[in-house]
Amino acid sequence: MTAVPAAAPANAVGMRHPLFSPEWFACADALFAGLPVDENTAVRVGLRITDAPGGTGDALSMLADLTTGGLRFRAGPAGERPTLSFTLTHVDATTLLFGGQAERTRLFEYDGLRLEGAFLFVFFLDRLLTQDASGALAALRTRTAGLSAGPQRAGAQAARRPIDVPVDEAAAVRAAREVLPRTMHALDAELGSTTPGAQLYVSHSPSAADVSVAVGEARPGVPFARDSWPIWYCCSKAVGAVAVGRLWERGLVDPRQPVAAYLPWFEGGGREKITLCQLLMHTTPVPMALDPLHGSFAAPVALRREQLRTMVIPADALPGERINYAPWWAWFLLAEVVQAVAGRSYERFLAEEVLAPCAMTDTRVVLSPPEYREAADRLPLIHITGGGFPAQPTHWYATEAACTRPIPGLNMRGTMRDLGRFFTMLLAGGEGPGGRVLRPPTVAALTARHRVGLTDPFGNADWGLGFRVESRHLGEEYTAFSRYASLSSFGHYGLWTSTAFADPETGLVIALHLNGKTLQSEHQRRTLAICDAVYEDLGLS
Repeated sequence: MTAVPAAAPANAVGMRHPLFSPEWFACADALFAGLPVDENTAVRVGLRITDAPGGTGDALSMLADLTTGGLRFRAGPAGERPTLSFTLTHVDATTLLFGGQAERTRLFEYDGLRLEGAFLFVFFLDRLLTQDASGALAALRTRTAGLSAGPQRAGAQAARRPIDVPVDEAAAVRAAREVLPRTMHALDAELGSTTPGAQLYVSHSPSAADVSVAVGEARPGVPFARDSWPIWYCCSKAVGAVAVGRLWERGLVDPRQPVAAYLPWFEGGGREKITLCQLLMHTTPVPMALDPLHGSFAAPVALRREQLRTMVIPADALPGERINYAPWWAWFLLAEVVQAVAGRSYERFLAEEVLAPCAMTDTRVVLSPPEYREAADRLPLIHITGGGFPAQPTHWYATEAACTRPIPGLNMRGTMRDLGRFFTMLLAGGEGPGGRVLRPPTVAALTARHRVGLTDPFGNADWGLGFRVESRHLGEEYTAFSRYASLSSFGHYGLWTSTAFADPETGLVIALHLNGKTLQSEHQRRTLAICDAVYEDLGLS
């Protein structure tokens, strides 16, 4: 690592200095001195610069306090393992710190950045850098050599005008309040607090209740509608699991077999021991922090395939002994398996053999470029919320590259009504309105408890083959869907924004999307409040 002297001129704050030079660090210390940083709770970020100019450091650490907005920069490698560790060029490091929100998002769309750590915190770091509530980062930009004044910081947002809600959407809201009064009250309580908007679908066959409703904003100035296409995040994984189940029925795959049995290019380096079951249950020997697609999840397919082909398995890792949730790489491999054995792309297989029989006409596995361009200004945006700062609309997964390049298990878009239809098909033993998708024994096999006795800090517990299974018997923190949900309930969630599940004992299906992303504890509180209210409204509590 390049040695960076600690000494710096006394007038460092009043001059422009090269990024990550000794003078720059001194300037940063002075500008952020008034903002406290709790070293016990702050997000620790490490940066390794691949092409550091002379006189600047090629390793540094940063503490980001998500409560105060305070930052601390230190030259040299992090003293302890950081929450997030970036390896990137000097130019990309400049964009990471001082670029606009859309520019920062696009760093993950090509082979220019590597990331290790808990990616979830990137969203909240992004909001801190974008809003720069104190103005200290903007001041630091003006003291950084080679940079212009830069984009306006977000700061306090101007009051928005009331949005015009179409008449038919308003009527749907009124109808929902008649059927689900407690639920709509719970949903209203989150609007403007933890989320700017929401879309909800509820189906209860015994009472014939069928509710589809949207409230609030999809993006600034655009009302959420029932036909809006929010991103499903990891709820997309359940659809991919059904695709594997369909091939399993045909004898084309066996979940107990290694991935390399279907993808010979995955052989070697310990990768040949990874099975389809481990991918579906998230018990592979690769921790989430070492996901090889972390820094390029929206990059071209060929690049992601090469990153997986050369993936290194930790020497001391033991599969099946802990939860290693795999947001990107596991479903990318499953999609490759589907394509290899079915002779069709993953996107086409899902569209033809899952979405069509379920009558999911408002769902896209991936958007085509024309579809994206036509819908771009209406697609719901994810907003980062909570922590006392204003909600920040973001471009994560909303750029053309992220929407038109397949990211299996993550970037499906569609209505909550369609996602509910998917779970209604499973509740019906695999029979959809347009034909059979799975046989009842296969549905039972996919949604049964296969992973038991394992938990993690994000509330994950029992798991089926690609499905989360209700685990409220293990304690409040592991309640997946509702305090009233039967233990046979199964479904999925989507990165602190969505949840969808079916309860076989009550005949209930709920699909909920909140386009405000907040931290795990807050997200669990609000989803349980809304889903519990559904049970109460329908007399199922």
